[in-house]
Amino acid sequence: MNVLFSVVYPKSKIFFKDFIESVNSQSSKDFLLVLCLNGTKLNKGEKELINVNHVLFKTNMKWQKARIFVLKKIFKLKPKFIIFADSDDIMTNDRVKISLKKIKFYKSDFLTNNLLLFGKNYKNKKKFFSFKNDFKIKLKDIDHKNFVGCSNTIVKTKALKKVLNHINTSLVAFDWCMAKLLLLKKFKGFYVTNCLTLYRQYEFNNSSILNKSLKQKIFDIKEKINHYKYFLPYKENYKLQISQLNKIISNTKSLKSLKKGSLWWDYRI
Repeated sequence: MNVLFSVVYPKSKIFFKDFIESVNSQSSKDFLLVLCLNGTKLNKGEKELINVNHVLFKTNMKWQKARIFVLKKIFKLKPKFIIFADSDDIMTNDRVKISLKKIKFYKSDFLTNNLLLFGKNYKNKKKFFSFKNDFKIKLKDIDHKNFVGCSNTIVKTKALKKVLNHINTSLVAFDWCMAKLLLLKKFKGFYVTNCLTLYRQYEFNNSSILNKSLKQKIFDIKEKINHYKYFLPYKENYKLQISQLNKIISNTKSLKSLKKGSLWWDYRI
């Protein structure tokens, strides 16, 4: 048995119909849908939209803590794999099928797929990551930036169990922390090109890939500093990164000239 896991929160509720239709349309139904309703609830009509086997958990706490709370509930169900999906995004019809096939093919502990970015105009979507081939993810690939998100990742439950209690619930970059911990614990990750998630771009994205405003830069850099501080016991050279970022964030001119790369938390120092 496998679990498809998502957190529904008040600001994502307006997209619930889009999300759940993509769940219902999966070409492989080899999963149990587990929804964490954090600070919100589904009305009768919304519940009736769900056409797959499912379990609902109600929580009302900080979203990182809610995610970990329900993941521990999921562990008790003993699934082999946990497929992460964000409730404000949309899965292509074969995402579950390809994710399960590829993670088994590569004998991997976690697997991440490409994204199709879209905004208000659903038709204007484009493939985001420029990686042309599947590849094994190394720590250096996500040491200072990230492409492993909760919208586009599947994890082997046995591996996730080993790192879940080490995920810092004060970090906004929950997925980055999870992925880095998995690699530090010597678990194997892969990126695949032919599996897609439709990643919605709107004002409530935690860290927008496309937004290059000064406000977004400040938010991202502060969170990147917090991320580095948490991982200082693992890598001493983060001290230099923290120092450099602190200098940049205290200087408006430096902030304005700071170049943003193509991945999450990706700034060129």
